[in-house]
Amino acid sequence: MAILSRMTIRARLILLSGLLLAGLIWTNAFLVHRLEQNAGSLTAQVTLREVLKTAHAAQRSFDDLKYWLTDYAVSLLIISERNAEAAKTDFSDHLRSLSARDPETVRAAEESLDELMAVTKRAIDAYADDRRVIGNTLMAHARMHMSAIDERLEGLMEDLSAEADETGARAREEAHQAVEISIVVVVAAVAVGIVLTFVVFRSIADPLRRLVAAIDGIRSGDLGTEIPRFGGDELGSMSRALGELKQAQTSLVHAEKLALLGQLTAGIAHEIKNPLNFVNNFSALSVELLDDLKATLGKSIADLDDDARADAEDLLATLTGNMRKIGEHGRRADGIVKSMLAHSREGPGERRPAELNALVEESLNLAYHGARATDPTFNVTLDRDFDPDAGTVRIVPPDISRVLLNLFTNGFHATQERLRREGDTGYRPTVHVSTRRIDGFVEIRVRDNGTGIPPAAVSKIFTPFFTTKPAGEGTGLGLSLSYDIVVHQHGGRLDVDTRQNDYTEFVVQLPDAEEASAGSGTAPWAGDGAADVQRRRVAGG
Repeated sequence: MAILSRMTIRARLILLSGLLLAGLIWTNAFLVHRLEQNAGSLTAQVTLREVLKTAHAAQRSFDDLKYWLTDYAVSLLIISERNAEAAKTDFSDHLRSLSARDPETVRAAEESLDELMAVTKRAIDAYADDRRVIGNTLMAHARMHMSAIDERLEGLMEDLSAEADETGARAREEAHQAVEISIVVVVAAVAVGIVLTFVVFRSIADPLRRLVAAIDGIRSGDLGTEIPRFGGDELGSMSRALGELKQAQTSLVHAEKLALLGQLTAGIAHEIKNPLNFVNNFSALSVELLDDLKATLGKSIADLDDDARADAEDLLATLTGNMRKIGEHGRRADGIVKSMLAHSREGPGERRPAELNALVEESLNLAYHGARATDPTFNVTLDRDFDPDAGTVRIVPPDISRVLLNLFTNGFHATQERLRREGDTGYRPTVHVSTRRIDGFVEIRVRDNGTGIPPAAVSKIFTPFFTTKPAGEGTGLGLSLSYDIVVHQHGGRLDVDTRQNDYTEFVVQLPDAEEASAGSGTAPWAGDGAADVQRRRVAGG
């Protein structure tokens, strides 16, 4: 204790951490050593089980061979001959796999197999020439060879099974011993760690308790309370500033909680707007399709001609798809709320391989149709330039989809704002979207020829609650949340390039260090035509 009292708190904690870490390393090294000893027995057992499985497969193949040879000798059918030949090939393959384990038994079995096939062929020829007595005699001889092969296979399987059981028992015994020793080692390490922790803790807690008692005495008005002296360590500094620090810390934590609560509440309200809009849009479309369906089915379905019936079926299929969309976006709205609440607890999202072009295409279509549903006069040219080699990237798809929806929606708003300002002057609202794969990352560019961003606002666009939209049209959280998703959550970049009254281009770069192999699966949002990612120019509407 005297030695510890002369050390700073930092030095004491470093000493404790070093001792605990050394104990942990030693314990892990011992456990690894025991596991390596046990791994050899487990590997041998697994190998024996695989060989035994091959032996059983060889036995099944030989049973098939016996059956088809006998059937061929009796029926002389070509199909039986082919099946017998296939069974022989399969049996020979299994024997070759077993030759490394027991070459003598395999060699004897192969010799017996050759003799069996030769005798069986002679018997079949005798049956074909109607010499049944000779054929029966030869088949009896063939059955002797069959019995010999069966005996060899059974002996091999018995030996393998016994050896595997013995190896397994030995592995279990070694594992049991390793567990017992490991428990002793871990308990000893924990005990030593507890003792060391107690010693270091006591060297800090006792002086700290005296300091707290002195502070409480001063706060109670007892100015004569003696302040303990602890030299030049951290406790000496705490004696001068602990009261002010605690008060300031309490105020700061309270303010941070209020700010975070307001930010999260506004973020949830902002982010849930888009998926709920989609729910409403698809609900409206479903109502219209129901009206069309009622008009089409004015007569009995049985009286419809082929074209009308096809139309009715197409309407039903479309209605079904829209209802699925309703459920999909309803669930997506719930997912946004959960995601934001999880974000408030700094919980990581679930990453999975996602088809980049399919995700961008789906998000672009959703943003476009959402804008059309809100404003039927909305129209914009969508210029796509997708890299066919973009492939898949490991991301949190719902979060990246929200980023893209936000960027597309902002682009649409900027183009429509410029269209309203310039009127019918030949201006053509255009949003250009491109993807490409570059060494180390994938890139998504969203460029619009709208109003651009004022130079004074560029440095503030990723700040929470900052917006260039008129009051009531934006909360100022979209780009802030997008920046957080791309940069902080995915370790990527979100940059902007803009010129006022000319264009705005956002560049999203996501690292692909954990990308899944291209073609490993289909993204859940990839609908019909999602694989068509060649460059194309499509006028919206």
